[in-house]
Amino acid sequence: MSKSALPERPSLEYLKKLAKERLAAMRRANPRAKLAAALLDVARDHGFPSWRALKEEVDRRRERTLERFFASCRAGDAATLRELLAAEPTLARLADSSARFGGWTGLHYAARDGRLDVVRLLLEHGADPNAREAGDNTYPLHWAAAHRALEVARALLEAGADAHGVGDLHELDAIGWATYFHPAGGRRGERPEVAQLLADRGARHHVFSAMSLGDLDLLRAVVEQDPGALDRRMSRFENRLSALHFAVALKRRDMLELLIELGADVEAVDGNGHTPLEAAMLAADMESVRALEAAGARRPPPPKRAPACLAEFANETRLLTPMLRVPDVGRALAWYVSLGFTETGRYEEAGVLYWAMLTFGNAELMLNLGSLATDPPVTLWFRVDRPSALYDALKERQLRAAQSAEGDTVEFVQHLYEPPYGGREFTIRDLNGYPLTFLGPQ
Repeated sequence: MSKSALPERPSLEYLKKLAKERLAAMRRANPRAKLAAALLDVARDHGFPSWRALKEEVDRRRERTLERFFASCRAGDAATLRELLAAEPTLARLADSSARFGGWTGLHYAARDGRLDVVRLLLEHGADPNAREAGDNTYPLHWAAAHRALEVARALLEAGADAHGVGDLHELDAIGWATYFHPAGGRRGERPEVAQLLADRGARHHVFSAMSLGDLDLLRAVVEQDPGALDRRMSRFENRLSALHFAVALKRRDMLELLIELGADVEAVDGNGHTPLEAAMLAADMESVRALEAAGARRPPPPKRAPACLAEFANETRLLTPMLRVPDVGRALAWYVSLGFTETGRYEEAGVLYWAMLTFGNAELMLNLGSLATDPPVTLWFRVDRPSALYDALKERQLRAAQSAEGDTVEFVQHLYEPPYGGREFTIRDLNGYPLTFLGPQ
């Protein structure tokens, strides 16, 4: 039998079954026949010199089928998916082991990208609407919610998706993904239809979903129904912010005052050990500083050191990289490469290219996924030797400036943390609104 006789999508389990049947036949003639001989016999029947070679070919074809399936889910290629699922319906329930964090099903990809026809097709073939992926421990519904894919969310719910979605690593539930997160180019809280759909199906708002929507009446109702709601914190990925910290981050003085009225703890600390007052000082938000002090918040002790002289860090800055915000990193990357730029790195997850690094001689450039309409078009990245020491120096400088009301202020946008790509970084904003990110080793 020739190698071409192997089916296009061969089943290893079926081939093993053939080998067991072959072994039974062989043992009728020779009771001492071994399974290895039967496996070799089956392999040679299909044109392979060994069972190992046959298995490698089966695995290769299987991998090719899976790659084609998940690529079609990401691309929204319903025709190809229909063909693949007709031959093997179980594909609809499989997880993509090649995804960065693993566990993404085709339904996750289709829900994230708003592919309603693909979502329906996968559900028709048995896809599990409550399958969780391994990165954020989310359902497909979380991603439909985050990307405001209303009809996709509706289809998932009609197929039995859990409207609550409790247990994601961001600790926001599905309704939090529908309000706190937003698609590229969007703004937090806009297009609340998915959140309303989830609420209609029984999902309960919490303080952070209400605040993300900017709904003061809803925020009051959440706290009045459950006073313990004020104790809720964001996850470690969002720096364990309390509701007051989040109000400071949103620059919503009205929310801040309402939370104070409702009894929020003005001395709560976030993941960096900052109280809401310190967070307001570091954000150069003096109105919130005054509101919190009026509510009894205690000022932190003045920095013991003299105002930091940042000149000492100048010689430790190794490279300045401008980061351009672009709506399509892949397309922009191809354009720069066509001009002679060299790609030196990229970050891609679940089929989405989030950023890419380029060089042109001694110059370096970064492309980052975002919206030209809503995000700063340029961020400056400084590669420094001691990001932690520089952060502490700038923090002391800003706390001193906030307490003395003297000197230029520094607005911290992102406090010091360890990003998934390594090192430590933090971000401040200049007086014109441009972010400055400082990145270096731990």
